[in-house]
Amino acid sequence: MVLARQLAKNPFMLFADEPTGTLDPETATLVHRMLIESAQQNDMAMVITSHFSNVIEDVVDRAILLEDGEIKVIGAPEEVTRKFMENYSDIEQHEAGEVGEKILIARDVVKRYLSVDRGVVRAVNGVSYDVSEKEIFGIIGKSGAGKTTLSRIISGILEPTSGEMNIRIGDDWIDMTKPGIENRGRAKGYIGLLHQEYDLYPHRTVLDNLTDAIGLEFPKELAMRKAIITLGMAGFTPEKSREILERYPGQLSEGEKHRVALAQVLIREPLLVVLDEPTGTMDPITKVDVKHSILHAREEMDETFIVVSHDMEFVRDICDRVALMRGGKIIQMGPTEEVLAHLTEEERQVMGAGAP
Repeated sequence: MVLARQLAKNPFMLFADEPTGTLDPETATLVHRMLIESAQQNDMAMVITSHFSNVIEDVVDRAILLEDGEIKVIGAPEEVTRKFMENYSDIEQHEAGEVGEKILIARDVVKRYLSVDRGVVRAVNGVSYDVSEKEIFGIIGKSGAGKTTLSRIISGILEPTSGEMNIRIGDDWIDMTKPGIENRGRAKGYIGLLHQEYDLYPHRTVLDNLTDAIGLEFPKELAMRKAIITLGMAGFTPEKSREILERYPGQLSEGEKHRVALAQVLIREPLLVVLDEPTGTMDPITKVDVKHSILHAREEMDETFIVVSHDMEFVRDICDRVALMRGGKIIQMGPTEEVLAHLTEEERQVMGAGAP
């Protein structure tokens, strides 16, 4: 809609800043096609900024690589994207996760909405699954499949219409579907949620973002020690952790900011962390950084993750098991490779190249 509004003005030049940054692959392809057709039909020039190499290669005639405010390369899109990636490799190794006992069990969870134009909408329709300690469990599906609604039920943000969602806290099983401080109110404190559009306080240091700004009050020395340990769990070295404590978010790279946001969740020591589209707006290098930060957190503090994503390459790299949703139901659940093999051709196109 925003793009159509700008094109309706018949501009002689269009500036598009990250035009497909938060879109799934299918929608991004449609936007690319619209940009190209508009430029050709209206003799319109375009300037596009993006950290996605496929946007540059699909849409533009020439490209510029910027680093620290300086032009490093200018030329053909393929040449520029190759230069962007040439000095970066994903060689860090992690131990295979050994899962523990069940920590979350869901049975016949239903969430219905009443819509004026569509009547009764079953966003989640009789879903059952379980998650174990130290597991990285993926929830995948096309837009509208119900995965975001399900993740919000898990996080305690939404109350389901019916069913059970039990989380184990110590020796107690707490039903997240029941309101009150002894049920969902108690359990929410043990569940961390990292949204796709996470926010760090821009005028507070990293140390403040990890402590005072989120309501954790420690003496200065204890706060620093706790922050350094937690940043280590998110993938920073001890030296790098000390180096960034007094920096502000604007002085960090995108990958560093995401790791600090993850540390902000981990410092509360949750039993379970829900990651909502953790790589939705990231370039390939930052995506690798985030993958390692999640694996570090599992190794260092036995953390359990639920990853909600349409990024199949990321899901393939990081998840132990996956649940595939269609029309509010889980229609396939199991080891990641097995589930990805059952994707339809349409789902492969919508959810990207990671699907086999």
